[in-house]
Amino acid sequence: MKITLKLALAIAAFALCSNVSAQNKIAHINMEELIVSMPEYESAMESLQKVAQELEEAIESMTVEFNRKLDEFQRNNESWSDLVRQSKNQELLQLQQRAQAFQEQAQESYQMEQGKLMQPVLEKANKAVENVAKEQGVDYVLSGNPQILIFKAISTLDLLPAVKEHLGIKK
Repeated sequence: MKITLKLALAIAAFALCSNVSAQNKIAHINMEELIVSMPEYESAMESLQKVAQELEEAIESMTVEFNRKLDEFQRNNESWSDLVRQSKNQELLQLQQRAQAFQEQAQESYQMEQGKLMQPVLEKANKAVENVAKEQGVDYVLSGNPQILIFKAISTLDLLPAVKEHLGIKK
């Protein structure tokens, strides 16, 4: 008798939870597609491209200098005294180390700049999704990216068109 009562209460609780969850409105959005379509993204990418080009030019300049000194070393190696040869060899090693250190710093600098430029874009996109979801009474927003999506119910609402409209994106 006690088991039957507990079972009945468990079934009632499950039915109540199922009824509540059935009322939840679920939507999906492909955030990558949204972000790439934003004008702020294009602007950020243009700025990032300029940073990358500047860093690449500096690395290229260092490479040219190293190659010039290496060529000089190889051409004159036999005619130099041991002391000059050691000095030039040490100079080459220092140039190589400096270039490697600069490349590492350049990569870190690029990543920091990317984060700095993309942060406002991501915040704007997330805020827009949140606003549209509230406007449309959506309880849960799932990733609509086909590479990430685990399951897509037939009846989910795609927020991408509404969020693009909210942001004034016509693409």
